[in-house]
Amino acid sequence: MLTGHILHQSARRHPGKTALICDDRHITYGDLAADANRFAHAIASRGIGPPDTIAIMSRNIPEYVVAHFGCAQTGAILINLMPAYVADELAVILSTTEARLIVVEAAFQEKITGIIERLPNLSHIVVIGEPPSTKTEGYIIFDDFIDGQPATPLGLSLLETDPFAMTFTGGTTGLPKGAVVSHRSRFVSTYTTAIEHEVSESDVVGLLTPLYHTMGSLVWLSTGVLVGATCVMLTSWDPDTFVSQTKQHGISCVLMVPVQLRQLLDDEIFDAVKLASLRKIACGGAISSVDLVSEVNRKLPDALFTNHYGQSETGPLCIYKNYHPRDKAGTIGRPALGVDFALLDTEGNPVASGKTGEIVVRGPFLMEGYYNNPEETASYFKKDDGWGWTGDLATIDKDGFVTLVGRSKDMIVSGGINIYPREIEIVLESHVAVIDCTVFGIPDDKWGEALCALVVTSNDTHVAERELLSHCTDHLARFKRPKIIRFVDTIPKSPSGKVQKPGLRAAFLKENAVS
Repeated sequence: MLTGHILHQSARRHPGKTALICDDRHITYGDLAADANRFAHAIASRGIGPPDTIAIMSRNIPEYVVAHFGCAQTGAILINLMPAYVADELAVILSTTEARLIVVEAAFQEKITGIIERLPNLSHIVVIGEPPSTKTEGYIIFDDFIDGQPATPLGLSLLETDPFAMTFTGGTTGLPKGAVVSHRSRFVSTYTTAIEHEVSESDVVGLLTPLYHTMGSLVWLSTGVLVGATCVMLTSWDPDTFVSQTKQHGISCVLMVPVQLRQLLDDEIFDAVKLASLRKIACGGAISSVDLVSEVNRKLPDALFTNHYGQSETGPLCIYKNYHPRDKAGTIGRPALGVDFALLDTEGNPVASGKTGEIVVRGPFLMEGYYNNPEETASYFKKDDGWGWTGDLATIDKDGFVTLVGRSKDMIVSGGINIYPREIEIVLESHVAVIDCTVFGIPDDKWGEALCALVVTSNDTHVAERELLSHCTDHLARFKRPKIIRFVDTIPKSPSGKVQKPGLRAAFLKENAVS
């Protein structure tokens, strides 16, 4: 099924039903579909279509949903951008993808204005909200952009295998890479999510995770719309706001990352009565600890808790539900519906039960590849056999439950967001005082992992930790800034010149008594 058809199907079934609630805005399925159609026509009228790219950068607001489903009708590829990106990151992504148009919330419009000279292909800036203080040639207000366009579907002939959207992740080389997904791959993930998480049209779905994230828009939003549920959008995460919205609207089904769930369960804000409507809790982005699962079961015993594991490249892969055996808590569960799953060694051979291997998966849910990046795409797929190599190391027991034990790549997951250390290392190395550095993850009670940097400076140059932190903030999104910087004389390396990060991490944790 095409992504645009997901909305059209529900609009035909429930034209007068509320599709979205955001603050005091209530939008029906009929009106949402009409606006998405208008957006599609507005895009096409400007000569934008396959294989062009358009971008969106916004908080969770209805216009994001309109653009999501509208773009899906045009054949153009939708680039989902984090508002936290700084100018340099945005310039790299938008120039690399040759984006023709960007939809940007007014609060972030100045970021685009500041780099417009670096984006020769960007001809249209569509601003959500009040007119920007600094007008740029080609900018137009969102409502004006779609005004007067036909409310009927665009009707462009597209294939399920055509690319639909991309989400950027950090790359092992330090450059971001865009995982491109087709209409088919995201429909399969959407359908799988609806089945595995038992989401139905009777649910009120809470959209708490950012729509720029795969979990937010490409999976969870689409799941709610596919089944014809009412979706309640939070523009930003706040536990108190979520509790009040749950009580007011009867939210029954949510997707969260562990840090959000921990905050919700905190004794100071927790109110089981106000959360009485909450019947299904999905958790992803990071692995839920045994303690967290136990606390959910204790404080919300009537809620179905489901932890899922997946990637931007794949969608959901493994599922753990609270009716699974309690001694399986802390695993990532069993492979999800329709997932062809295996654990292989470095030679591509299956490993025995209980032995460590890399997770490899195959199926129609997989990405098409990384945008204009054949090297990284080849690294992910390795062979011409359809198997995607996730980079995650795991074991599987005799009952089919999978436990993550590490990563073959040095990716860090902080607050449910994937971060590649090389990106931070390149920025640190660009500082005049830094001659060598390495970045790795350390345990963090709130975020799961935090970034730690070991830095070697030149003998004749003094630099303070706060200066390097400020340097990182200037060139990277704030969540990529190291929590700890330690100055060292040297960074130990193997005879081949590689940094042995697991050993450095273990030594750091031992020295600093971090558990």
